[in-house]
Amino acid sequence: MIRKLLSALLLRSFLVNRISTPFEMLLAVALLLGISTPIHADDPTPARYQSILAKAVRHVAEDTLPSVVTIEVIGVMQANGEVRQDAPTSGVVIDEQGHVLTSSWVTGGDSASIIVNAPSGKRFPAEVVAKDEHRDLVLLKVSSPDETWQPIAFSTNDPANDKVGETMVAVARYGENNTPMVSTGILSAVGRLDGTAIQTDARISPAFYGGPLVDLKGRFRGIVIPAVGEGGAEDPTAWYDSGIAFAVPSTIIAQKLDRLRRGENIQQGLLGFVVAGSDPYAEGTELSVVRKRSPADKAGLKVGDELKSIGGQNVTRRQEIKLALGQYDAGDEVEIEYERDGQRMSSAATMIATIPPLQPQFIGLIAADEVTEQTEEEDTEDESDSSTSVIVQHVWNKSPADGKLKVNDRLIQLDGSPILDSNAMRQRLWASDPDIPIELTIERDGKEQVVSVDPLTLDGPLDRIEAFETTKSSPADEWSVETLQLPDITNAAAIWYPKQEPAVGTSPTEAPTTPLALAIVLAPPKDRDPSAMLDPWKDLARQHHVAVCVICSDGDDQWRPNEVDAISKLTAASLKQSSASPSAVALIGGGAFMLDEKANPADSMALGASLSTVNVFSGVAISNETEPPAVRLRKDGPPRLLRVLIPSPPNSELPFWAETLRRIGCPLQTTLTLNRDLCLQWTRSLLAM
Repeated sequence: MIRKLLSALLLRSFLVNRISTPFEMLLAVALLLGISTPIHADDPTPARYQSILAKAVRHVAEDTLPSVVTIEVIGVMQANGEVRQDAPTSGVVIDEQGHVLTSSWVTGGDSASIIVNAPSGKRFPAEVVAKDEHRDLVLLKVSSPDETWQPIAFSTNDPANDKVGETMVAVARYGENNTPMVSTGILSAVGRLDGTAIQTDARISPAFYGGPLVDLKGRFRGIVIPAVGEGGAEDPTAWYDSGIAFAVPSTIIAQKLDRLRRGENIQQGLLGFVVAGSDPYAEGTELSVVRKRSPADKAGLKVGDELKSIGGQNVTRRQEIKLALGQYDAGDEVEIEYERDGQRMSSAATMIATIPPLQPQFIGLIAADEVTEQTEEEDTEDESDSSTSVIVQHVWNKSPADGKLKVNDRLIQLDGSPILDSNAMRQRLWASDPDIPIELTIERDGKEQVVSVDPLTLDGPLDRIEAFETTKSSPADEWSVETLQLPDITNAAAIWYPKQEPAVGTSPTEAPTTPLALAIVLAPPKDRDPSAMLDPWKDLARQHHVAVCVICSDGDDQWRPNEVDAISKLTAASLKQSSASPSAVALIGGGAFMLDEKANPADSMALGASLSTVNVFSGVAISNETEPPAVRLRKDGPPRLLRVLIPSPPNSELPFWAETLRRIGCPLQTTLTLNRDLCLQWTRSLLAM
């Protein structure tokens, strides 16, 4: 009786499609198949479960394979001038007219031809119709008037119903024989890659890129793409076969197909603001930068506004903002709700693909944060128990601020918006427009006034910015060499720094002592003794008041990309040891100061480390013949407050990678030649904004 009732209930569930999880379906199949046998608590057995799962996977794979093709890219030109044929990948037929959707793997390099191997075994040429660069997808049109295509069926699955733990099946074809390939896993995460992808633990090789991801009901759930999580690796294919793979959801693909068929390329949308703070998961959505002439600026957003919702999604931290914006493309309009001066406001902004590159500006002052604790009378439930003021510590001679600002001026507003702290002010100057005066509201001698300063653009010849001053060390300063040793770091390192710093507190009429700067020198691989390498730097370091840390490579043959982490940790240890300012940390490659060598592996490592980390270094000095590292540069990330210094002898051309650095907002500063003295003068100038 129980078996009959259970059988009827399970059959009804199948008929109305109410079995929602793979285990429920497999268990139902097992019970229905074994209905004539006694029921035990441990049925179905693991072996029986695996057998049923295998049958279900084969079933959905067989149903899906008629819509899967193999794609070959032939005649890809390499940097060395040679031609290669890329390994084949997969694609999904999406209509009867021969449109095939695949991944950006196919268009990763310029190729002579793209060949689609149909399920029938026939080979056809194909052309690119359009690209979805936001989601790493490419739409192809196959020239095949006589071929019959079986398109994949788009499901109406609501993304809100995606359940982590569902069984997923990745399907592909490989090679001239169209050999079927299948990999299984679970839906391990949703909302990945800033809200553009789902994640599976199915083991994915490049042959699966562009192929479909389906569930055990045979529903098309997404297209597998080559991608890694942010900061995970430089190569988007680095995680293949690792158990971490990403797919663009089919529901999102369905929304973009009409645009792609019309030949419209889709790009990621940008708004042009920066949220305060460095931790993307920390509470807080206050804007620290709003780019001029950006969609955010045109929508009326201002520095200090606190974002409340984007596109109807509530946001409380920076990561949630990225997830909310991930679904939008260039050209889409997004509704933004924010709070200003306690009042709730809203505005619509139309996202754009590119924002004009930053042209970082310089006014020539050193400022520091002064935190004031509130008294019990001043403190209220709605206010913090402390406030931050930005105080001028020093003004460079002959700089734009010289004669306009004075030591101990309190900086209140920049162009009408509050100055949150010195780092936020540095970011805003970095994003300011050239040739437009900056209006600073300051407090001097207890009175407020507005000062107009004409900034200088940092990019260009270094001698345009006469910001070099020699700060002589006090006779009381005792400099010493100490070896830096960290438990998990095998790189040898040593630091030269002043052990006794002058007192921080100063009277209101006394000029405060400017902070110490820090130069991190990467040694050429052949040099293995960091303490000995410090010798030619010592007198210059004292003269310019710059601590110097030398770091050697882990091996004696080359610097390796995975040593970026060691460099970052040793830099943090150097800052702690020397009490230097984190706003003035330069990374110097061996080719920048070794006159007998134009470039060496230390230069490439210095450039790679400075670009791979987020605002750890404020400057990098390298040879102009540096080989560029393989680094993924995100155009939608926060501004990189990074200056690049290279020698530029007369009649020489800038390196080909210079324009790339400028496009991401890194000013390129040039000088006729480089040496240790100039490197340390320039390092000290990084203190100024």
